[in-house]
Amino acid sequence: MLGQTLLAPPVLALHGSASTSLLWQGTADYLRGRYQVIAPDLPGYGNASRRASRDIPNVAGVILGSMAEPMHLVGHGHGAAVALEIALLRPELVKSLTLIEPALFHLLRDGDPSDLALFIELASMADQLATMATASSPTAGMRAYVDFWHGAGAWRRSSESLRQELELHAEQLGRDLAAVLAATWPASRCRELVCPTLVMMALESPITSLRVTEMVAEAVPGARLAIVPDAGHMALLTDPHIVNPMIAAHLRAAAGVRTVRKSRRSTASLSHSL
Repeated sequence: MLGQTLLAPPVLALHGSASTSLLWQGTADYLRGRYQVIAPDLPGYGNASRRASRDIPNVAGVILGSMAEPMHLVGHGHGAAVALEIALLRPELVKSLTLIEPALFHLLRDGDPSDLALFIELASMADQLATMATASSPTAGMRAYVDFWHGAGAWRRSSESLRQELELHAEQLGRDLAAVLAATWPASRCRELVCPTLVMMALESPITSLRVTEMVAEAVPGARLAIVPDAGHMALLTDPHIVNPMIAAHLRAAAGVRTVRKSRRSTASLSHSL
């Protein structure tokens, strides 16, 4: 539907680090006929520019430059952090927010001592990843990253093809982590959000991600926290039968009962529709 006027309410879906717009294919299939999912490749991944900044405000600015009408925003990890930034900068363009384990790790720095310890642990892993990528030896850094997010031994159990693909993202992934860890704004900024917000986390994700997700859910006015049991950070892929209905229910609740009408503006410049 690229280049065509949308006949269903648009949902802008933003993927996380070491991923591409294809992350949202299952969600787009699930929502087809009710919503039009628009999933761009974020800077550094897929068909997007490899040299563009991954600083959250800059990426949000790029996306905003292509948003011609209000949309529902859904984001995972780094993409959730970008979605939240868009909602803060231009609330009139955001109908609702769905934040799946937003990568707002800097919030841990200003938390209690246990939060700070989590921040330091993640910062150390990010330094290792950046060092190894710069030395053109990304394997060790990516092993640490994958095992951090998916449990000890996850890298060893993964396929050779997946390892090779992830290693290609090592340098960009290091930039992503550096960008989110360097942010300085407080959790209280989330209180400025005015749109219906769903915050989602999977209980087998790292405690670092769970804690940040809790902090965001607590700070956003009226946010609803949804929990996916027996799943990890990539629940969107491993448990779509749970995650996608949660997303759909939130979109319905946010929109209320509306007649689907033809959009007056094209959103084709946002890369592609799924």
